Amino acid sequence: MVKELTVLERITRTLEFKEVDKITTGDAIQNSDVIAYCSGRKINNDWTLEELVQTYKSLKIDTGNLFAPAAKPRMEEREGIRYQVTFWSEWVVERPFKDVKGLKKYIKWSINKIENSEPESIWSYAGKGGILGQKFLNYSNYFDYLKKMLGESTLPCHIESPVGLDTIYTIAGFDLFSYLLADDSSLISEWFETLNRHEEKRIHLVADKKISPLVKVYCDISSNNGPLFSPEFLKIDFFPKLKRLVDAWHEHDIKVIYHSEGNLKPLMQELVDCGIDGINPCEKKNLEVKYVRSNYPSLIIWGGIDSSQLLTTGSLEEVEQEVKNNIDICKDGGYILGSTGEIHPSCKLENILKMFEVANNYKL
Repeated sequence: MVKELTVLERITRTLEFKEVDKITTGDAIQNSDVIAYCSGRKINNDWTLEELVQTYKSLKIDTGNLFAPAAKPRMEEREGIRYQVTFWSEWVVERPFKDVKGLKKYIKWSINKIENSEPESIWSYAGKGGILGQKFLNYSNYFDYLKKMLGESTLPCHIESPVGLDTIYTIAGFDLFSYLLADDSSLISEWFETLNRHEEKRIHLVADKKISPLVKVYCDISSNNGPLFSPEFLKIDFFPKLKRLVDAWHEHDIKVIYHSEGNLKPLMQELVDCGIDGINPCEKKNLEVKYVRSNYPSLIIWGGIDSSQLLTTGSLEEVEQEVKNNIDICKDGGYILGSTGEIHPSCKLENILKMFEVANNYKL
């Protein structure tokens, strides 16, 4: 039996597949009901950073990402692209091009703009997921502030690191992206390379194990039906760029958890070959915890508790059983328990509370 550990000790031992006192937990919280419950104020998608911090502390969540106040709904223009921003998400509503010819012109402009911008401006392209918060421009100052508020209860994870492909197809729109990929793949490759190098520079500026020993590197490359791209494209253009970012984080002794929604089973060996240390979110219908642990036992698993149906409509008994099942499957370590994506607005309060209650009290 391991003595009671600090959060940093628990996370570090989890990443090393060593015995822990209780299962490590980690999540992204975007749910007004649970933040209201933990902060004691009626919240209607308007939580503050301080109230979000209080939620992590109250639920005894070991690590998390996307620590920011709820965004104010608005229309926002960045790099010529118009976005509808809501309190927890955003999407493109207008682009300055209508066809492949216009997209080509935009890409050439964008490449020049990216090459002449500071690495932290990656969020102008990658979206609101990387926003530090409304008060902070400096990465280390942001985490210093977070840690002062969180104390010893929660260790915030490095801000998610974008590979860049989903940035491109979001900006271009999937139809025009696909047409241009067939028409002039070299221009897509150049744009992708520019964004990826930009993120590599940012990593070497901000990576610090004292902030957190882990990071999520992300890009959605699959749907529920399988990969969104051909094996040839992924081999030539995607996996080398993913490996570049993994290697950059590893230079600073930081573990990399790769995040993508969808069915990754056909791509798992290639992802492992890129050097990733773990996988997230491990959706039950696509890449369940049992499958990963059985076939890739050296991978850290982060997630596994279904947020599409179980946390939204499941019973308390079903939530409890799923939490216990996943902990039992990962009894040899290397598991960070959390939702399959995030605690989003549709998750039921009682199910959220049950998930963390069981996780924090289940005897290993």
